Amino acid sequence: MKLNNMGKALYSTFVILSLSLITVYVWSKFNKDNKSQIKKILKIHEGKFAFCGASGAVPTGKKIMVQGREFDEGCAICPVLEGPSISNLSMYGKGGTWGDFNVNENQQTPDGTDSTVWSLFWFFSETDSVPQFNPTTKKWEWMNPINRKFTVNTNHDTTSMSNMFAMPGIIFDTTETGIILAKCYGPLNEAAVPLRKAIHVKDSMISVTAAKEGVPYPVGTPIPKIGLE
Repeated sequence: MKLNNMGKALYSTFVILSLSLITVYVWSKFNKDNKSQIKKILKIHEGKFAFCGASGAVPTGKKIMVQGREFDEGCAICPVLEGPSISNLSMYGKGGTWGDFNVNENQQTPDGTDSTVWSLFWFFSETDSVPQFNPTTKKWEWMNPINRKFTVNTNHDTTSMSNMFAMPGIIFDTTETGIILAKCYGPLNEAAVPLRKAIHVKDSMISVTAAKEGVPYPVGTPIPKIGLE
C-alpha cells in the first residue's frame, strides 16, 4: 500500500537522517572508522517493505541463526508499505522457516521476486496512520501508532520481544480494504542494535515498540546506551 502523504514522508526522512548523522558524528569522535562503517551498513531502501514495528510475534518452534548466533524463531504478520525505509546491509542468517538470507546480496527483496519483502525500519509518529491489527474489531485497519517503552522480562511473552529488522517476509494476503500482509520471520529476544552483531536481550533492558500492550513478543529493540555498530 502506497503512503500518500508526501509531506510526512519527507519529514520522516529528515528526522531519521538527522538522527543518523548525529549518531555518526558522536561516534566518530570515539572511533575514526565508525563513520565509514555505519555508512556501509545502513541504506535508504526504496520500494515495498514490511512494517513490523506495531506487530507482535508468535514462536514457530524452530531455531534461526542470525549473524552466527542461534535464537528461537518467531513469526510476525506485518503490513506491506511502499516508500522509503532503512535497511541493514550487514544482516544475514539461516535456518528457521525461510532458510539462508543475506540483505547485502539481495537488497530489494529476499529472493528477488515480488512475492517476498524485507521487514525494514521507518519512523512513524503518533500523528501518522499505518495499518495495524485492531484487537477490538479483529481486523486490519489504518490507525495511529502509539510508540511506548517497556521493561524486558523474558519470563513472560508479553514483556519479551522479537527483532524483525532486515528479516525476510512472505506476502500471503490482501485484506478487503487493500492492506497487503506478509509473514516475517526473525529471532525472539534478540536486539536489533548493534547492527553487525546479534546479541540476546537481557531482563531489565528498556525496549521500544509500537505494538499494543498485551501483544506477545512485541517487535522492537532495546534502547542502545552507546551506539549503533
